[in-house]
Amino acid sequence: MELPYENAEKITFTRRKIPVSPEYRPLTKIAQIVLVLSIASWGKSANLLKFQLLNWVFKSTERDLILLAIIQDPLITPPIISMDPSVNRALQFAVADRLISFSESTGKFTLLPKGEEFAEAIKKEKEIFISEKAILKRIGFKVNDKVISTLFKERLV
Repeated sequence: MELPYENAEKITFTRRKIPVSPEYRPLTKIAQIVLVLSIASWGKSANLLKFQLLNWVFKSTERDLILLAIIQDPLITPPIISMDPSVNRALQFAVADRLISFSESTGKFTLLPKGEEFAEAIKKEKEIFISEKAILKRIGFKVNDKVISTLFKERLV
C-alpha cells in the first residue's frame, strides 16, 4: 500500500508516555537476578536456564509449589517453561554494570561485590520483592544443575 506523502503538507508525531509493566523493567529483572545469586545459588553462580526457570516461577504464586513438587518427584511431567528475552537483556545490563560477571568456560554468571551490596540492600528492605525473597528462601539450593537439566532436557535438543 502506497501512502500519499506528496499530498501531506506536514507530518507531526506526538510522543506519548506508555507505562512499562514492572515485570519487564530491566531494574526489576536485575534485582531478581542478584537475589537469585545471593539467596539460592551455590557459590553465588548460576546459568541462564536457572534464571529463566526462576523468572517463570516468579510470575505466579503457585508455580513455586509446582517446582518444589517436581524437585521431590522427578517423574512428574514438567510444565512448559517460557523463555523471557527480558531476562537475557537484564543479564547483559547487570554484566555491563559490573554487578555480575559471565564465564564463557563454565557458562555461569557470578555475583560480584557490587552486586552483593545491591542484593544486601534489597534484602534489608522489607517492602520490596517480598514474594521473590520468600520463594527463593523456600526453594533454597534445591534448584541445581541436575534439576534444571531434567526440566529442560526435551527442549535442549
